[in-house]
Amino acid sequence: MLSYVVCLSSSAGAVEVNPVVNAQLLGGQYFFNGADHSFGAVASLSAAPYMKFNDAWSLVPLYSGNYNGTQQVQDLIGGGTLFQESQDHTGSLKLIRSFDSGWKLKAIGAYSAQYLRETTDESWGGGLYDNRRTSGGAETEYSWDKDRFVRFAYDYYAIRFPNYTSLESQGDAQGLGRELNAPDVLDTHNNALTVGSQIGLPGNGFLEGTASYTWSHFSSEHLVDLSGDLVSGLRNDDIETLSLQGTWPIVMNTGWKVFSSLGYTWNHVLSNQNHYDAQEFFFDPDYYAYLTQTLQNTWTLAVGEDPWTLGWNWSISHQQYSDRLVQDDLGNYGTDKTHVNGFFTGLTFTYPIAKGFKLNAITQFGWNDSNNQDNAVYQYHYNTQTYLLGFSYAY
Repeated sequence: MLSYVVCLSSSAGAVEVNPVVNAQLLGGQYFFNGADHSFGAVASLSAAPYMKFNDAWSLVPLYSGNYNGTQQVQDLIGGGTLFQESQDHTGSLKLIRSFDSGWKLKAIGAYSAQYLRETTDESWGGGLYDNRRTSGGAETEYSWDKDRFVRFAYDYYAIRFPNYTSLESQGDAQGLGRELNAPDVLDTHNNALTVGSQIGLPGNGFLEGTASYTWSHFSSEHLVDLSGDLVSGLRNDDIETLSLQGTWPIVMNTGWKVFSSLGYTWNHVLSNQNHYDAQEFFFDPDYYAYLTQTLQNTWTLAVGEDPWTLGWNWSISHQQYSDRLVQDDLGNYGTDKTHVNGFFTGLTFTYPIAKGFKLNAITQFGWNDSNNQDNAVYQYHYNTQTYLLGFSYAY
């Protein structure tokens, strides 16, 4: 979907302030595995008073928040977990040093809080998987033309789950493995290196590319051995990610335009952690390692000077676990390795109704399927449909 942001500038002494605000409020109905919900709301807000001190120094404070009142599946413990509602809030500060040669140096710090409700009667702030993220990093960027650049970044971030307490006494009932039955086992310290670039393509297109490597250290999650006992070693994951996306103007007529993008994402997780199923007394090595590949495509039609837009997008994904064995609907283990296939498609319509305001209509459909038939702990099989209508504002 095309977006247009209007920035107003004002001067306070030597500081030029350019506030940018984006907000969205949508409501409608959604379905999860065919069961409807009476009403679901989606809301988001981001605000960034960009401050330019001079040609060399800039400061960008940013707040962003999201609320999702529709059922969704998120991967927090090595498999899909169903949540009824979620909200997250992030505050960040970015200091930028610009040079006439095209180089930029950036220092970034951020803090975010995510709240997840597994049941409708669960209070906000009391969710088992609520988490906090503290991060800091540095980035260098070189730009040789408009929207043409290469950047290198290092980030450190720590993720903490303050409400995740010991589940040892109830682990069997919940189906969790021995490795997750202790306090603080989900807390991680992470170091990430990223290189990214945007370059031109034939036909007035451009290509965005990003490659990253992340080292994740679990400070309290001990490794599980063949007998199900926890040993002194700790879990460490390595995450390799590569993403490429090309975007082209397909039609550029006076009064209307068509754009399209095609992207591919490769995400490889390596882990030294095993899994012991206390219900089945079964040891499954290399349980948390997998490779996910995703192909996505978007088409956007824009009509008029202050355009109304119609967008269609779809994505297809395949996730292959390295050694996680399949289970039937009773929990019995087979010999095949688990894989998960996903497909998503959606339509988005926007129509300008006043300066900065747009009417938004969204419909989305998603399917998830797997050769693993056990849904007792992780969500391998589900479908979703969402119909939303509302407004967005950009300033």
